[in-house]
This record gives sequence, C-alpha cells and structure tokens, in this order.
Amino acid sequence: MLKKIKSYFMEFKGLQSLPERYFFPVVLLLYPFFGITKGLDIVDTTYNLGNYEFMGNVDPMWLFSTFLSNLFGNIIMKFPGAGTILGFSVYCTFIISAMALVSYYVLQKWIPGRMVFIGEIIAESLCWAPRVILYHYLPYLLVTVGTLLLIRGVFSKEKQEILLFAAGVCLGLNVLMRFPAIIDCVLILVLWFNSFIAKDKFADVAKKTGICIGGYAAGFGVPLFLISLRYGFNAYPDAISKLFAMTGEATDYSSGGMIADILEAYTHTLGNMLIMIPCLAAGTVMFLVAKKNYVLLKKFLYIAGLLLLAVYYVKKDVFSRNYYYYESMFQAVMMFLIITVILTIADVSGFFNGGVEERTISFAALMLIFILPIGSNNRTMPLVNCLFFVAPAGLWIIQRFLQRFVDNEWIFAWQAMITGVIVVLLVQGAIFHARFSFADHNEATPELKLDTKVTDIAKAIGLVTTKANYDTLSELKNCIESNGLTQGKVLTFGNVPGISYLFDIEPAIDTTWPDLDSYSTVRFASALEKLDLSDNPNPTVVIGKLDDIMSANPNVTEKNNMLLDYIKKHDYNIIFESNRFTVYAVESEE
Repeated sequence: MLKKIKSYFMEFKGLQSLPERYFFPVVLLLYPFFGITKGLDIVDTTYNLGNYEFMGNVDPMWLFSTFLSNLFGNIIMKFPGAGTILGFSVYCTFIISAMALVSYYVLQKWIPGRMVFIGEIIAESLCWAPRVILYHYLPYLLVTVGTLLLIRGVFSKEKQEILLFAAGVCLGLNVLMRFPAIIDCVLILVLWFNSFIAKDKFADVAKKTGICIGGYAAGFGVPLFLISLRYGFNAYPDAISKLFAMTGEATDYSSGGMIADILEAYTHTLGNMLIMIPCLAAGTVMFLVAKKNYVLLKKFLYIAGLLLLAVYYVKKDVFSRNYYYYESMFQAVMMFLIITVILTIADVSGFFNGGVEERTISFAALMLIFILPIGSNNRTMPLVNCLFFVAPAGLWIIQRFLQRFVDNEWIFAWQAMITGVIVVLLVQGAIFHARFSFADHNEATPELKLDTKVTDIAKAIGLVTTKANYDTLSELKNCIESNGLTQGKVLTFGNVPGISYLFDIEPAIDTTWPDLDSYSTVRFASALEKLDLSDNPNPTVVIGKLDDIMSANPNVTEKNNMLLDYIKKHDYNIIFESNRFTVYAVESEE
C-alpha cells in the first residue's frame, strides 16, 4: 500500500519541476528590468557613462585600474540604442540577469531549485549600484562565474583541468576589470580546503593549484601584454602606483579605513541583534519546559513575541520604511549575513556532519563574504551587491542547521527567528528594488516623487525623475544650448560630473569629478596648469552648489578656491545661476 501511495505522488514530480524549469528562469531574467527607468542621476551613473564615451580623456590612474570595464563600456556604447542612459542600461541589466541565471542552473546540482531561486531573488533585489557601472557588475560577474567554475572543477573528475583553468582565467581577467579584485586570488583556498578534507595527495593538489595559477596568469597576463603594447609598458604600473598613493588625501581608501568601515557595519548590526539573544533564550526554555504539552500555544506565543520584536525594529528604524535609501534593506541583509557567517563556520568545521561538497560550498561562501567588501570605501555594500552565490548557499546552510536539530523541540525558537529575518529581507528587498532610485531620490527628500518623465534631454529620454531635478536640468540645458556651449569643452566641479555626458560636451581636463578626494589637490593644480597652456584655456565651467559636507572638506575647499582663482584669472562671467548650478563662460572676442 505504501509503495502504491508513493508511486502515485511520484507522478506529480514532473509537474513540481515545471516552475523550476520554466517559470523561475523567466522571473530571474526579467525581474532586474523592473525600475530600469527610475531616476536621472548626474553623479555616479552619468560619470561612468562619460568615462566610456570620452575614454581617451580619462585620468590614467582610473582608466587603467578599471581598464577592461571602461573598454567594454566604450564598446557597448556603439550598440544599437545604447546612446541613451536607458538604452545603455538595458544592455547592462542583462549582466545582472546572467549572474542570477548561471548561479541558478549551476547551484541546483547541490541546492534545491526553489531555494536557489529565493536566493537569487534576494540577490537581484539588493543590486543597489547603478546598473551602468561596469567596474561593479563585470567584476561581480567574473568572480561569481569564477567561483562556480572553481567548485565545479574541484568536484568534477571529467574536464577538471578545463574547469580549473577557466576559473583561473576569470579571476585573473577580473584584475583588469577592477584592480582591487586582485584579492580574488585567495579563492585558491577553496581548492586547498577541499583537498584537505578530502585527503587528496600532495601531488594532485599541486597539479590542480598549478592549473589554476596558469589560468590566472593567462587571464591577467595576456590582456595586460596587449594593453602594454598599445599604451606602453610603464602605463599600467604607473597607474597602479598612483592608485596606492591616493590614500594620502582619500583616507577612506586606506587599508585601515576600509577594514574599519567593514567592521563597523558588522558591529553595528550585531548591536541591533543583541535583543534577539534573550528572545531566543526565553523561547528555548519555554519549549524545553513540559516538552509535549501546549506545543501550539507555545508556538503562538513565541511568534507573537517575534512580531513585537519586528515592531520594535521598525519603531527604532532598524527596518526602515524609507525605501529611497539603503538602510531600508541594509540591516536585514547584514543580519542574514551574520547568521550565514556563523553557520558556515560551524559547517566548515564539521559540526553539521556535512559531506565534502557541502563543506566546500560553505567555505567558498565564507571566502566571498570576506573578500568582496575589500577594496571599497563603502562598508559591506559591494558584498550586498553580489550575493548570487552567497544568498542561496546561506539559505542551504541554514536549512542544514535546522535539519541537524529537527528532533529537538527548542529548534522552533531558532527556526522562527531565522525565518523571520529571511522574510523581512525578502519583503524589504522587494520594496527597495521597486522604489529605490540611485542619487536622485534620497532619505533627505522623501516627500519628493519620481513622477516626471524626461522628454527633452536627448540622452535621458524615457527616464522618470523628480520635478525639481527635471526643472533644474532643463534650465541648465536651455542655458547651454542658447549660448552655443555644446561645441566647446566643459570643466565640472561640485558633484556634477554627469553634465559632460548628459549634454554631450567633451571634458576639458582628465576627469569630470575633480572634487573627489581620490583626485588630489596636486593633480587638480596640474590639470589646471595644463589647461592654461592649452589651445583652449577657456572651457565652460559648471559648478554645482556645495553642500555642508563638501564645504567642510578641506580638500574640496582648496580645489574650489583653485578653480575660482582660475576663473578670475581668465575673466570669466556668470552666464547662468540657479539654486543648483552656476555656469561660467568667457565672452567671445568676435
């Protein structure tokens, strides 16, 4: 009878797999495109687009430290429809979809399909960086694919050498996408860890290591050789040496500054999680007392307590409802990551009695959690932006933890608490994905609405922004066009680097964002000196209004004074002024 019942239900197994085969992949392909028209950002988004368009003008330090990302951006600009922000964004969004789909198909070999799907939805929801910033998403793609190839290569007996070599190529190539990705080389520890717990022979480990190193050398060395032939063999080393030197003024890019920011993100969230400890303790004791009695009542009371905890977090703005800012999802994802770190360490240590493959995947996820934030001054946000491997692996390890203690009554307290964090993350992430608009609508202006469609700025056609943003940019556009300034060059200052790209005006110096701390005062002085000696020393100057933070920055103040001195020296006149922009130009001598 039991066999008949089992065989009956097995007939529906194919139907259960239909969503995994068809529906889930379609969702993962299309979901990133939601919100693609939101926001008109004249900071990071258009700054990077300007670097692609005017690649020959880009500061060598920045050009070579992210060379292949800039090159791919320049190539994409030649694709049909990529001449606008929206058109370019469509092409870049496929990179996000590709990361999710590749991870979805590969990880299903070890992790249930529905769980991988939920993990990929979390990852796609939390992609906060503008999709056109290729020095984010191309390195994320390569490190994700490289990690997947590495674990496939480690586990496979067939085509192992090809897979390991390809993994090395991806990670080596990544260095030329974005130089800080050089830290990805520590993923070789995944191979060594697997070999250690599998008790592989030293000769086999050495061979596999050599193959990975060979792939890494090829991925990095071959493109670097071609770059050196084109720009000179000193170009790349000189650029990277300047990258290290910039930490003198940009202290947040120093090793100490970056590590401090990463630790602050974890410790801040750990502080918010402290209140969970007495809740878990009380729940555990409650389920251990009179184990078999009043089980449903105990579960009801415990869930009610968790709902009160959620209300407390909302009241304290731990789970913010301002979905125009990162904090709405940041604390939830950090809680998830902290839980994942703790459980992956336990799994790697053998606490869950997992097999070699399970422990290796846990170790790979742990390595990615540690290395992805390194090289950024933005706390753990790079990790949050690249959870395509970590999120499904984390969900799987959480399931393994719960299965390990499934026969213990107290496990419900932990199951409900962790499930609550995941549910909050899914909800907050989905709303964040639907509402967030990078640098156009923020926590300071929640009353503004993204309700104005751009119709008369050619490169921003089809985007939706706030009326205030649209009106000020339209005024600036009218000034530039009515004074015939689009045929010349422009020097931008004051957090408005995107003006050059948006109005298709060539930059006058080697950056459109000279007010960044990473662009030193010495380099800005040198750029102004070169401009002064050039054939066109009088470009249009557009200065954005300096906010309180910028005005308090001594580097910005010094560079602003340099620029004002240059303006005075060359007898510029103010031809346009609003509450956001000031435009300077030199009168024609005709």
